[in-house]
Formats: sequence, C-alpha cells, structure tokens
Amino acid sequence: MSFCETQRTRLAPLWDRMLSHPFLLQTRDGTIPHETFASWMRQDYLFVEAAIPFLAALIPKGPASHWEPMTQAIGALIRELRLFEERADAVGVEIRGTQPSFTTHAYIQFLLATAQNASYEEAYTVLYAAERAYHDSWRMVRDGLERSSPWWPFVENWAGPEFAAYVAYLEVELDKLAAEAGPDRLHRMVEAFETTVRYEIAFWEMAMTGEGWPGIPSTNQALT
Repeated sequence: MSFCETQRTRLAPLWDRMLSHPFLLQTRDGTIPHETFASWMRQDYLFVEAAIPFLAALIPKGPASHWEPMTQAIGALIRELRLFEERADAVGVEIRGTQPSFTTHAYIQFLLATAQNASYEEAYTVLYAAERAYHDSWRMVRDGLERSSPWWPFVENWAGPEFAAYVAYLEVELDKLAAEAGPDRLHRMVEAFETTVRYEIAFWEMAMTGEGWPGIPSTNQALT
C-alpha cells in the first residue's frame, strides 16, 4: 500500500471516531444547535486565516512543481474566508474579533511550527491529513443534510468535486515524497499524520463543547 493508504488503515479507529463525532452527526441530521455551529464557524475562520501563512511558508521549501498548486491553494483559502463571512452575515453570526479556544490555539501553533521548523515532507503530510479529514468529514455530512440547510454551502465547498480533486492531487504528491524519504524522515511523517488526525478530532470536540481555556470562562465569542 502507498504511504497515505497505510496511514489511513493504521489510524482507522481514529478516523472512524472523527467521522462519527456528534458534531458531524448532528450537522448531518439537522439537529445541531445554531450556537454550536456558530462556535465552529468562529474557530475555523481563525484556522483558515492561519493556514494561509502556513502554505506561504511551504512554497520556498518545496519543489518548483508545487509552487503553482500551493499558490492556487492560498487563493482557495482566501475564498473560504469570504465564504465564512458571507454565511456569517446570512445567519447573524459575528465571526470577526473572536478569541481562539485552547484547542484552536494549539492546532494553529502546531501548524505554523511544522511549517517553520519541520521538513517539507512533514509539513506536506499535515496539509494532506487535514484536507483529507475535512473532505471525508463533510462528505459524510452531505449524505444526510438537506440542501435547504444554512450550512449547506460549507458542505458543498469541502465535499464537492473540486475539493476532492485537490485532495487526490495532494495524496499523489505526498506518496511521492514518502517514497523518497529516508527512515527517520518517514517516521516523523507518520507521527505528523497521526497528530493531525488527533487535532481534527479535538477540533470537532471543541466546537461541540464550546471550549474556551482551562480554568478561564469561555471566550468562544466575538469580542464586543
């Protein structure tokens, strides 16, 4: 099996736990409380903002053949920010000025530290694992969500064919990088893959619980 297939097989229990998280199931069934989904919107908006400098940091570290796709991916993230802003305006959610939750802050720091300090191969692993997790998660939601749902545009964005093609491209390229990596670097890629999946589960949990910071009242609201 390829590197990506091997990791998804190895982490199948974690992957299944991610896809069966109550946040996703309730979103799919149309029973998610409005404020719970709004909490996710605020936090994921921050994460998408951070993903832009993450990708920008990867461009000079990667092969020239990846420069254009990475640049296009940055453009896609900017469009995702506009999607968040449009949906937030449509449903009356204030997303600007939100404080990151503990989990969001930790995930963003992991993302940026990987881009700056780890090998390109490790960072590319994080990119693929996060994008594949989102595609699979929202594809599962799409199977039951009514198109009239106010959350449908998010599902359409990450479960649709354009994003599926992007994830498939990332998988092909990551498998190439893994095939050329030495044992030590490959081991770190394996660790990066699992850590990313764990963060994805933690992110759903954070959104579901409205988590703030330990010992501090929740700040998962826009500042006024």
